Amino acid sequence: MRNDDAQVAPQPKVSGLLRAVMGSALPTGATKIAVDDLGRRIANDVYRPGEIMPTEPELAVSLGVSRTTVRDAIKVLSGKGMVRTARRYGTRVRPIEEWSLLDAEVVAWHEPTHPRLQSMFAETTELRGIIEPQAAALAAVRATDAQVAAILDAAYAMHPNSGAVEDLFNADCNFHATILEATGNLMMRQLRPIILTMLWISYEYGVLAKSPEPVTREGHIKVAEAIRARDPSAAQIEMAKMLEFNRRTAGLENLPSAGF
Repeated sequence: MRNDDAQVAPQPKVSGLLRAVMGSALPTGATKIAVDDLGRRIANDVYRPGEIMPTEPELAVSLGVSRTTVRDAIKVLSGKGMVRTARRYGTRVRPIEEWSLLDAEVVAWHEPTHPRLQSMFAETTELRGIIEPQAAALAAVRATDAQVAAILDAAYAMHPNSGAVEDLFNADCNFHATILEATGNLMMRQLRPIILTMLWISYEYGVLAKSPEPVTREGHIKVAEAIRARDPSAAQIEMAKMLEFNRRTAGLENLPSAGF
């Protein structure tokens, strides 16, 4: 049996920002702590897919919580597709392809250096390239004046050379989240946590790890100004350019889909 007290790396520096911007669907108190701890262990291969996890009493001792808390935490992880519990067989980690990989918490539980994260980043960057240019085009047509103003404010608030990573991250999140909101499309609006999670990954692991240059005001301002001009074609093109530049800078242009 694996050592269930094995340690994983500390959480990344902007993980608190991720929670602040997105909120959290996790429970509070001891259950939240247990869910986070077990989620990180599973995501970082302390308990691997197909393996049976320690028993409920063992996990309770390891986590320093009650068995009821462990039971509640397992229910949360089961809802995210990470584990399956069966009588007489215990709790088993499910195959990765069954995990809720677009769940912001599941992504955030990975260490920034985990090999799986690069594949997730590459594939979700492809997804952003499909969704966000069209979202920008729709926003150019449908955004309210207040939403246009918020998009412009966020774009002009980005100062990558100021050293204030938190302010930059918040402005970037507000920019992309408001564009999704401005589409008026309920399905796109529900992608907000996913897009913001991918932004978090890029700050911790992706383009900013290679160069600070992609997170500039220029690309964001071009998108924002196209939306203000009510020019859907320009908004779509400028958003696509910005995302493609980020993809190339992060070295993802030749990275195939790894299937995790």
